[in-house]
Amino acid sequence: MRSRTELILNKGRLESFSDGVFAIAATLLVLELRLPSFQGPIAASQQVKDLVSIWPQYLVYFVSFATIGIMWLNHHALFKNVRRVTHAIALANLSLLSLISFLPFPTEVLGRYGLTSIAILYYGLTMTLISVAYNVLYQQVVAAHPGSKNRRTLWGIVGLTLYPLASLLGYFAPAAGLVGMGLLAIFYMQARNLRAAVLEVE
Repeated sequence: MRSRTELILNKGRLESFSDGVFAIAATLLVLELRLPSFQGPIAASQQVKDLVSIWPQYLVYFVSFATIGIMWLNHHALFKNVRRVTHAIALANLSLLSLISFLPFPTEVLGRYGLTSIAILYYGLTMTLISVAYNVLYQQVVAAHPGSKNRRTLWGIVGLTLYPLASLLGYFAPAAGLVGMGLLAIFYMQARNLRAAVLEVE
């Protein structure tokens, strides 16, 4: 029986607010792409060199965008069959969104400092916290729906281990660490992993 003091929130409002945060965070990423400073007219050959020289910024942009994109897809899959949004779910969701909206900042750090050990470690820590926050949200949704069928496998929580490992790798080999985080986003984009995020609620 539902407690009279239990706070049940509107699912539609939670999803709408979440979609807005995801969209704004993804849009802000492109603002972190910056050309080298210059003065006066620039020859065509130099323009090409400048555009090529910022390749690390392109890489981190696509990794960050892919991460936000896959989190949005997983969020949508998770809430597809949700019937009750408890206070705990709302708080867990806000925690996840706070980290999603924070992601453009470590993206900017990498854009400004380049692929340095400290910058990639800072970026990887943010990615790790996002993974933790999503898993907390998932567990809160499951807890609010007793009897729901959880189809997640060990691969569903692989990010909790591999994001810290990719961050550690990035400390010693920054480009390799960043590529590893990008591959994790691609892994989670697979249809089977998205299907596993959908709860079968009775």
